[in-house]
Amino acid sequence: MKVTKSSIFTTFTFLCVFIYFAIFRLFLIPVGDDYFWYGDKGMYLLHHAFYSANSIYGGSSNGRYLANSLEMLMMHSRPIAMLLFAFFWTLAIWAIWQLLRREKSIIPLIIAISMAFTLPKGFKQNILLWNNAFIVYVPPIAIILTYLVICKKLGTDHNSKVLAVVAFILGLSGGLFLETTTILQIAVGIIIILNSHKHPRAYQISYLTGAVLSALIMFTNLSYFTSNTSNYRRTSFALTDIWKMLSSFTHYWLLSFNLLVIFSICLAIILLSIRRKLNSYAKWIEIIMSLLFMIYFAFSKIYLSFFKPKKQFLFSGGLDTFNQLDTIASLSFILFLGFSIFVQFKNNKLMYLYYLLAGISFAPVLVVMTPISCRPEFIPYVFLYLIAGNFVLSTFEIYNFKFFIPIIILLIIGVAGNYQVKMYQNYFANLERVKQSDFLDGAGPLKTHVPHRDYVFYNDDLLQQDGTYWRNYLDRHDNEN
Repeated sequence: MKVTKSSIFTTFTFLCVFIYFAIFRLFLIPVGDDYFWYGDKGMYLLHHAFYSANSIYGGSSNGRYLANSLEMLMMHSRPIAMLLFAFFWTLAIWAIWQLLRREKSIIPLIIAISMAFTLPKGFKQNILLWNNAFIVYVPPIAIILTYLVICKKLGTDHNSKVLAVVAFILGLSGGLFLETTTILQIAVGIIIILNSHKHPRAYQISYLTGAVLSALIMFTNLSYFTSNTSNYRRTSFALTDIWKMLSSFTHYWLLSFNLLVIFSICLAIILLSIRRKLNSYAKWIEIIMSLLFMIYFAFSKIYLSFFKPKKQFLFSGGLDTFNQLDTIASLSFILFLGFSIFVQFKNNKLMYLYYLLAGISFAPVLVVMTPISCRPEFIPYVFLYLIAGNFVLSTFEIYNFKFFIPIIILLIIGVAGNYQVKMYQNYFANLERVKQSDFLDGAGPLKTHVPHRDYVFYNDDLLQQDGTYWRNYLDRHDNEN
C-alpha cells in the first residue's frame, strides 16, 4: 500500500483531533444526570435491566441499554471516559469528512472538523459540554454516518463476510442509544437496500437485521408500556398540539437559531446560481429566495435575542404571531432547500438522502409534548450540516477561494484553543470550589461559579453538582498522589 503525503497529513490531523477531545473530556465538569448514573439510582436501574415503575427514575427507565451502561462506565473511570469521548467525536468527524470528501481538497476536512466548533450555543452546551447527552447523541449518529461511508465507498460491489459482521454490529449497537436513532437506522437500512441496483449485498442485509434487532431489544423494555407519573414521555398526535409545539419551541432549534448553516447554504446557492448554467427562472428563484431568507432569518435572530432560553434551553419564542410567522418561514426554507438540492445537485443521491434523513429524524420530535431541551434536534441538524457542507464545498470548487483556506484554518485553531483554555480554567476552579466542607458533607450547595459558566451544561447551576461524587473523587485523587 502506497503511503502518500496526503494520507500522512490526514492521519496526523485525526490523531490531533483524538488527543484534543481526550484532553477536552479530562476537563469536562459532570452535571445533573451524570451524578444520577454514578449514584445509587443508576446502580439500581443497572441491576433491574434499566426498568422501574417508580416515578423517581423518570425517563431514565428506558431501553437505552448501551447509552446507560457507557454513561455509568464513563462516570466511574476517567481514562475510559476520555477514550470514548475522543473516539466517538473523532469517528463522527471522520465520517463527515469521508461523506464530503473530494480528491485533492482539504475543504471537506476543514468542514468536518468545524462541525464541533460551530455548534449553536444550545447544542454546544447540551451535546459537547455534557457527558450524559454526549453519550446518548454523538455515538449513534457517528455509527449511522460510518455505515453511510461504507455504502458510499462500496455500494453493491463488496460481499465480504467480515464486512457483513461489522455492519451487523453497527446496526445492533447504534440502536441502543436513543429512540430516534433506533428508528432512523432502520429507515437508513431500508432506503439503502431499496436503492440497490442489483441484489442487496450481505452487509446491507446484516446492517438492517442488526438495526431491527436493536429496536426489538430497546422497545421491549417495560418502561415504554408502563404509566409514568413523571409525565416525561407525554406525546400527542393531535395536529393542533403538534403545531403549537412546533411553532413555540421545536422549529427554533432546527433552523432559526442555526444562522451559520442557513447563511452558508443561501450564500452558496447565490454563488452557484451565478456561475452555473441553470434555467433562467430557476436561477432567479434561487438568488431572490436566498436573499430573502438571509434577510428574514437575520431579522429573526435579532428579534429572538431579546428572549432568553431557560437553563435547559427550553424556549417559548416571542409573541404568538411571530412564532407562527417564523414557523411558516422555516417550513418554507425547508421546501426551498429541497428545490435547491434538485436544481443544484440533481444527480447527487447522497444529498437527497441527507434531506430525507433530516426529515425522518425530525418527525419523532414533532409528537413530543414535554421537550426537556434542544437536544433532539441535534440529529437532524447533523444532516443539515452535511447538506450545507456540500453546498459550500461546491462553491469552493467553482470559485478560486483558496486564499480563504489559511484564514479558516487559523480561525478553527483559535476557536478550538479558546474552548480548551476555558475548559482548563473551569476545571481547576471547580477543583478548588468543591473542597467546601458543607458541600462535601451534603449540608449545602456550592457557593461559587466557575469562570466560564457557559462552558458548563446548565450554565453551571450550583444545585446540579453532587457532593458525594466530588468527595469520592477527591479521596481517590489524594490516594493517587
